[in-house]
Amino acid sequence: MLRRKKIKSTRGALYYSKHKPGLQLRHSSFKKVSNALYTISTFLVLTVGLTVFFSTITDGVTVSSPDKTTPLVTADNKTGSTPPQGVLAQKNETKKQATQGTASLNIASSASIQPKPAWLNFPLYTDPTNSASQYAATNPTAEGVSYIRRMGKNPVAEWFGDWNVNVQNDVNRYVSTAEAAGAVPIVVLYNIPLRDCGGYSIGGASGVPAYIQWVQKVVAGIGNRTAVVIVEPDALAALDCLPVAAQQDRVQSISQAVELLKSLPKTSVYIDAGTPIWQPSKTMAARLKQVNVSKADGFSLNISYFAPTNQNRQYGDALSSLVGYKHYVVDTSRNGGNNSVTGMQCNPSFASLGESPTTNTGSALNDALLWIKIPWESDGACNGSPDAGVGFWSYAVQLAQRAGW
Repeated sequence: MLRRKKIKSTRGALYYSKHKPGLQLRHSSFKKVSNALYTISTFLVLTVGLTVFFSTITDGVTVSSPDKTTPLVTADNKTGSTPPQGVLAQKNETKKQATQGTASLNIASSASIQPKPAWLNFPLYTDPTNSASQYAATNPTAEGVSYIRRMGKNPVAEWFGDWNVNVQNDVNRYVSTAEAAGAVPIVVLYNIPLRDCGGYSIGGASGVPAYIQWVQKVVAGIGNRTAVVIVEPDALAALDCLPVAAQQDRVQSISQAVELLKSLPKTSVYIDAGTPIWQPSKTMAARLKQVNVSKADGFSLNISYFAPTNQNRQYGDALSSLVGYKHYVVDTSRNGGNNSVTGMQCNPSFASLGESPTTNTGSALNDALLWIKIPWESDGACNGSPDAGVGFWSYAVQLAQRAGW
């Protein structure tokens, strides 16, 4: 807390001259002149004192005046005067908070954040023939079918992997249909070698060469049309489940996939970065840098997971600050309810549908909230659930009911 300095006054000397014996004023006219001089002198002294005092205080930080003669060359080669040390301290603290992920989007003012991508200006594509709409059409009296029908009217990502016999044709058909509808398709690549490390979604390409050839076919299927591509959910976050040699293959696979996809003029690429509780932000930042995140548009979070949106944004902002303030998207397909989630989960009973897909996030870094995981499909054959990717309609109804639909 700053203490106010006492300002010395010259009024005592004037008082002494007025009242010391032998120096009494004898003429009234002279008294008036003396009084006027006393008032003016007092005013000037107080003004100078207060000016000096307040010049040393700036928002609770004592600072020195800028040295106008000392040139300052900034990172962008602009010159100016050296800022006060107190101001520099405040800027340094802001940068420190941004690196630690504790400053939300005040970090935007001190960083070079890229503008929002063009695809956000268009609606997200909803496939009218998705499996939820088909189920509702063929099972009009099924229990809870109204929930399924409503879910099918939301834009949901389309996943492509080793189940696609002709991936180029399949991608071309999907992207073409979206373009005809004037909407943006969300495409998920899920064919990384050693996919899911032996989990419920085991599979993927046979090796790096086969994977790169597969990605080239995806690239040919997209062509010069607008598309958003999510690159390999879980692959980077689960890197340490692989032997060292296989880790290098995975890094090479993702890096080359990003390079190929970004050769397209209207394709936005987001590399998956796992969940807010999987890897520390510094670990994930190092991995993203290994796989060409500098060339990508950003990263994705929370795919097939249940962490609430605010937790994803805190983690996403922190991670973004470590990789050049790249943008990110969040999967909200099943993250409703503000649950505190730990560890891996398979069709958990606490889950509910999250926020509907939107590009109106109110965030400089979070580009969109998306339904990347298809919410009506099973995570895997756990506790009597269907296999991964199979429609789990009773569970889908439960997700909607728990969300208050």
